[in-house]
Amino acid sequence: MALDKIKEDLVGKWKMDRSENFDEFLKAVGVNMLLRKMASLAKPTMTISVEGEIITVAMDIAVRKEQDSFKLDEPFETQREGEKLKMSPTWEDGKLKLTATPIDPNSKLNPPTIYRERVGEEILMTMDVGDVRCKRYFKKLE
Repeated sequence: MALDKIKEDLVGKWKMDRSENFDEFLKAVGVNMLLRKMASLAKPTMTISVEGEIITVAMDIAVRKEQDSFKLDEPFETQREGEKLKMSPTWEDGKLKLTATPIDPNSKLNPPTIYRERVGEEILMTMDVGDVRCKRYFKKLE
């Protein structure tokens, strides 16, 4: 059921259209000022696909590419900002949710929770860390 909804709502190639509170989000995560400035200039492309039970989310950001492949409800490891993270993917209330936890107990990175959902003709990616919320809107590329 969840995979069918993900295929229907989220699969495709998407380009970021606009963003709210991104710099504050990056600051709250612990990203340094230089990387924050570079990241704020980027207009990433996001590609979401489903093969069998495997969901792949790829982000093509001007300075780097990130890709994660996972099954719902099965934690996996990834790396962001030089830190290893355990990500827990779930489907909740019509949203693909990824909850991050640093693997290193001494990590200085504040772990985000990321939601992706279909809102009208767009994907809304909401990223929370502490009490800071960032919203990024993506339009489908044909």
